[in-house]
Amino acid sequence: MNKIVFLKVTLLALFFLSGCKEKEKESTPDIKEVDLIAESFPKAQQEVKAVLDSLFVSIQNRDIDELLSYHMYSDKFTEFRDQLKRTGPVENEEYERGLIKNISAFDYDLENLKIDVFDRVAIVTFNANFRPTIGENVVQLWRQGTLVFVKNNGVWRITHEHLSPLEVEES
Repeated sequence: MNKIVFLKVTLLALFFLSGCKEKEKESTPDIKEVDLIAESFPKAQQEVKAVLDSLFVSIQNRDIDELLSYHMYSDKFTEFRDQLKRTGPVENEEYERGLIKNISAFDYDLENLKIDVFDRVAIVTFNANFRPTIGENVVQLWRQGTLVFVKNNGVWRITHEHLSPLEVEES
């Protein structure tokens, strides 16, 4: 008789536990897997493009506070510029302030602009034709650039910059 009672209690316990597991599964929201490679994230691409456009307008307007606001300065911020060693947020801010201080006008064209979004990270690459006016002189700067943006608290900010000289064949 004890074996039958034990078997009934065991079956009842298993039935109860399996019912709890089913309810647990039902209450857990489905998490949809996103294919970070195949998905292009068009809305995020537009958001990053808008930030990029605003960034260059802030340079044209010589608005240093706005320009700096597009950066996510932290220990994770890095920059490579003109074949020099990697620098961080302090050096980048100093460079950006010097840029705004020394130019009187800024014109540019971005060619081969590509914005790749991986959910909350975006990698922007381009070939740039920068033409800042320093004093009375327009300086021609051909650069290839990479900007890494991270979306933090709903806002896209730059966490890495890389600008290097670009060899261009004159026609």
